[in-house]
Amino acid sequence: MSSPWFLRLMVVTFVAQFISSAIRPLITYESLAAGAGAMQVGFITAAFAVLALVAAIPLGKAVDRRGETGFLVLGGILVCATLLSLLAPSSLLLLGVCSAFLGLGHLVLVIASQTLIAKGSQPERRETRFATLTTVNAVAQIVAPAMTGLLVGDVASSHDELATHVPNSHLVVTIAAGMAVIATLSAISLRRWPGALARRSVPDAPRGRGSFAAVLRLPAVPAAILASLTVLTSIDLLGAYLPVYGQQHGISARTVGLLLATEGVAAIVVRIWMLRLITRFSRRRVLVGTMTLAAISLAGLPFLSLLDTPEPALFAVMVLAGLGLGIGQPATMAWVAAQTPVHLRGTAVSIRLSGNRLGQIVVPISVGALAGGLGLAAAFWCPAVLLLVSAGLILRTPRDRPSIVRTRRASRRLPHLKAKEGKLSD
Repeated sequence: MSSPWFLRLMVVTFVAQFISSAIRPLITYESLAAGAGAMQVGFITAAFAVLALVAAIPLGKAVDRRGETGFLVLGGILVCATLLSLLAPSSLLLLGVCSAFLGLGHLVLVIASQTLIAKGSQPERRETRFATLTTVNAVAQIVAPAMTGLLVGDVASSHDELATHVPNSHLVVTIAAGMAVIATLSAISLRRWPGALARRSVPDAPRGRGSFAAVLRLPAVPAAILASLTVLTSIDLLGAYLPVYGQQHGISARTVGLLLATEGVAAIVVRIWMLRLITRFSRRRVLVGTMTLAAISLAGLPFLSLLDTPEPALFAVMVLAGLGLGIGQPATMAWVAAQTPVHLRGTAVSIRLSGNRLGQIVVPISVGALAGGLGLAAAFWCPAVLLLVSAGLILRTPRDRPSIVRTRRASRRLPHLKAKEGKLSD
């Protein structure tokens, strides 16, 4: 294979995020059609993270020991099998089980992909590649929910009539399964024809235990995990409960899909400017500012139902939410990788992702219970509060070390800094 390894990895990354962003809203609609309420939607949403939470840290250690490309193939096969299971007649139990295995397959792909970038990239290219990875994810987050919304159409567009069947659901699943096959073939090509990856220099891991504690003792890593958790769960809750919000207020599935796609477009825009923002203001300040913006946007969303035509205001809020939630994932990926020794990066990625999955279990279940008792607004106010709390704790972390971008610019002015660049970026 002559194509660069990073390009082939981006194919896998795009498909993994596309499937997650297309199928999870579909599962919400299928759950509503099967008679689920707000609490049941919360449980099914949380199921996505159950198996992933249990498997995350062992998977990260296994990736450190055995390499990444084999796990990319494994994740692709698991996602394919799960999507085929969704073609069976729907029930709440089946939807919950499929959500759990889809989450496990997605986790395998994410751990392997992020570890491959963390270990296979030079320090000066790592932050750029993580930004590219999350931009590819954002493109998938635009295209996938819009596709699901357009194919599903006007199902559940009125709270007076609950649909008992989701139109074109099998077509959505079939498209996703075909893309999963493409991703699996791309992963196989990375394993059989690694190209430049075969020539990378990876130091031997030292013997011994305690890698979990060693990672958590690293500066700023717990704060990065917290930021990642709150941002990701906020995105999940927005994707899970915006369809419920639409159903209650007469907004069609097509419009809901476009709203979620708008959030994805805004996330791409802010990620394009991410490196400049971090260079100018520091990663810590950028995270605090964007998380606060996202919290304000989510907190205001329930009030838009008071408007006669809430759709224009909803699109504006989705833009602000995308700008606020877009930087959290790439910034924390690069933050963790920069703070972690090479031989622990797979473990560090898995710890960060296990924190994400823990949040994806606890937060949706808690929010679903609150939404069932207090009303749907709680599904948006709770993540807003979590974002504000997380932003406050991030603000208390020590100042960032100089980023690779800022150090590279300084090295042009001060040649004697060039010798320190590698140390600062690692």
